[in-house]
Amino acid sequence: MSDVVSPFDLSGKAALVTGGGRGLGRAMAVGFAQAGADVIVVARREDDLAETVRLVNAAGREAHAVAGDVTDPAVAPHAVEACVREFGRIDILVNNAGLLTVGPIEETPAEDWLKVLDVNLMGTYRFCAAVAKAFKQQGSGKVVNIASVLGTFGVGDATAYCTAKAGVMGFTRSLAVEWAPHGIGVNAIAPGLFDTDMSAGVIANQDAYTMIMAGIPRGRHGRPEDLVGTAVYLASAASDHVIGQVVHVDGGATIA
Repeated sequence: MSDVVSPFDLSGKAALVTGGGRGLGRAMAVGFAQAGADVIVVARREDDLAETVRLVNAAGREAHAVAGDVTDPAVAPHAVEACVREFGRIDILVNNAGLLTVGPIEETPAEDWLKVLDVNLMGTYRFCAAVAKAFKQQGSGKVVNIASVLGTFGVGDATAYCTAKAGVMGFTRSLAVEWAPHGIGVNAIAPGLFDTDMSAGVIANQDAYTMIMAGIPRGRHGRPEDLVGTAVYLASAASDHVIGQVVHVDGGATIA
């Protein structure tokens, strides 16, 4: 039997995943556990968090829940502190919490537009700022920001979301340059259409769904488990020389 350790192994690592109560966040939290990491999950709904914790435990790893909204400035430092307290370290941060609103811009109240930016973009900023000290002190860390293909190309009636996700991409590149000398890797994933609560309305709209599917070479929408391998890669030593990249996981939608 080989003694070579897989570069994808996350044994001994501690991860923090926002939006970890369901969908992509839950899938990534469980995927990290299967790769060997303990996990802190952050979300608003305690029942959703409890189920993610159960699934991480079932995968053989320890998990703890932090109930809170990423727009609350107190939540990010509290979650980072919880990770360090429970596991003695923090190695991986996944900024996954997201919010989508749909409608013509002239019918979208400014407060709704700003709320989308607050969750998707400012939430990412808050958690990165909160983890900076710990990552820099240990001289290592991995950040995986969840962007979207809609940060690459625009669609009508989703200006706030497209703007926020484009901002996440720019933020990722800038922070990657800032933190690379400290041994910290910052990258992003841009999912296409995935089967999540956020996309349920699109998938249920036959006309919209048919139009989107026509532009996906693989011929199907994504499932949460389709994102896990990329997330584990970007969180592991396998991606140590990958800096400031946005990996599109979209079935080929952005090349069609």
